[in-house]
Amino acid sequence: MNNGKHHALSAAILFLASFFPIGSLAAGDSIRLDFRAKQISDNAPTGWEYRGKFGTKDAVFDIVRDAESGTRVLRMTADRATGVVLFDMEDIDLEKYPIMRWKWKVEVLPAGADARIKAKDDQGISIYIGYGRFTQTSVSYAWQTVTPKGETGKSVYNGLVTTYWRSMRDEKDGLNVWYTEERNVRDDIKRLFDTDEIPSGLALSVSTNSQYTGTRAVCFLEYIEFAKK
Repeated sequence: MNNGKHHALSAAILFLASFFPIGSLAAGDSIRLDFRAKQISDNAPTGWEYRGKFGTKDAVFDIVRDAESGTRVLRMTADRATGVVLFDMEDIDLEKYPIMRWKWKVEVLPAGADARIKAKDDQGISIYIGYGRFTQTSVSYAWQTVTPKGETGKSVYNGLVTTYWRSMRDEKDGLNVWYTEERNVRDDIKRLFDTDEIPSGLALSVSTNSQYTGTRAVCFLEYIEFAKK
C-alpha cells in the first residue's frame, strides 16, 4: 500500500477549487457526460473547470475527433506536467446511479511511473470521486504504467488528504485501444470511507501527470456514465 505524499498532493488539487452550478442533468437509466458538443475554454471542456499545481507545468486538455469512430473525445497531454479537470456532481445521485462506466484509451504512458514509489508516482489518466475542502477524501481509478492492474493503495498527506486508488489497467494493456470500464462507485465509497451514506458535495475529476518521472503522457476519454444497477 502506498502512503506517498506525492500522490496525495496530486489528489489535493482535485478539491481546492470553487465549483459552479452545472444545471439539471437529464434523468433516465443513466447520466452520461461526454464531449461531443463541448468546447474548450481555459483548458477545460464546457461545464468543467481546470486546476493545475503551483510550480509545475500545466497539462493540456483539448477535444479531438477520434479517427476510428469519428466521435469527439477529450484528449489530455502531460509533458513533464500535471493537470486536472473538475466537474460538480451536485445533480448526480449515486444512490440512484451507483455504477460508473467510462471509455478510455492511452497513446503514451509516463515511462517508468509507479504509484507505489513516491518519486515515480505518475499516472497517464486517473478518474477521481471525492469530497471535502480542508480535509479531503477521494477514490481514484487509474491507468497505471508499472503498477500492476488490480493493485490498490492508500495515500495520506499530513492527515488532511486521503486517496484510495485502484489500478484498472497498466502498461501490459494495448496502446491506442479503447477500453470500457465499470465500477460500483457507491459501494466503493461506502466501503473505503467507512460510511453508510454517500457524502454530500462530491466532485468528479479527470487528471493526467508525468512530472515526477519527467516523461510524457497522452490519453483520451470518450465519456463517463453513471447508471442504475
